[in-house]
Amino acid sequence: MFVSGDRVVYSASDLAAAARCEYALLRAFDARLGRGPAVSAEDELLARTAQLGGEHEQRHLDALRERADVAIIGRPPYTVEGLTAAAAQTMRAVERRAPVIYQAAMFDGRFVGFADFLLLSETGDHYRLCDTKLARSVKVEALLQLAAYADSLAAAGVPVADEVELVLGDGATARYRVDELLPVYLPRRAALQNLLDAHLAAGAPVAWEDERIRACFRCPECAI
Repeated sequence: MFVSGDRVVYSASDLAAAARCEYALLRAFDARLGRGPAVSAEDELLARTAQLGGEHEQRHLDALRERADVAIIGRPPYTVEGLTAAAAQTMRAVERRAPVIYQAAMFDGRFVGFADFLLLSETGDHYRLCDTKLARSVKVEALLQLAAYADSLAAAGVPVADEVELVLGDGATARYRVDELLPVYLPRRAALQNLLDAHLAAGAPVAWEDERIRACFRCPECAI
C-alpha cells in the first residue's frame, strides 16, 4: 500500500493480510508512514515457500505457453502513473482478445491487483480468472483475492466468467462461483478501506490496546 495525496492505495495482498491480522497490517503501514520501525520477519521457511510458489506459477505459465500466445503484463513501478499504465496495457490485451494474459493488472485509483492468468474462452467472449497457489487446500485469503480481481475487472469492462479457479500445489483445480464470493469480499474491501483511511487520518501509530483492531496473536508483529 502507499499514500497518494490524501488517499491510501491498497492491494489484493493487503486485503489478504487484513484477513490474517489487522494489527500486523497497520504496523506495516506505520513503517511506511514513518510512524514506527519495520518489523523484521526474515524466515528461511517463508523465503523457501515464496520461491516454491514462484516455481509453481512458472510451471503453469510454461504449460500455457505451449498451447497459446501469452500477453505478459510486466510489473510496473508502484506509483499511480505506473499502475494506471499497466491497467491500460491489460485492457489493450483484452480488447485484442489475447488468448492468455499473464499478471493482468487492475487499478481504479484505490485498489490495485495483479491476477496470475486471464484465460480466453473458446467462444472468445469472456475471460476466466485463474490463480496459482502452492497450498494444497483453498484458503479464504486466496478466494478474497480472486473475488477482488473479478469485481475490479468487471467494473473496468472486462467480460469475466461466472467461475474463478485456483490451481493448487498438488495440481488440483478448485473452482468457485463469483456471485458466491462477492457477498463476502465487498464488505471486507469496504472495511479495509475504512480502516486504512481512518488510520491515515488519525496521525498516530496503531496501539496494541486498541480493541477495535483484530490481532492474530501469532505473527511477529503481534509478538513484539
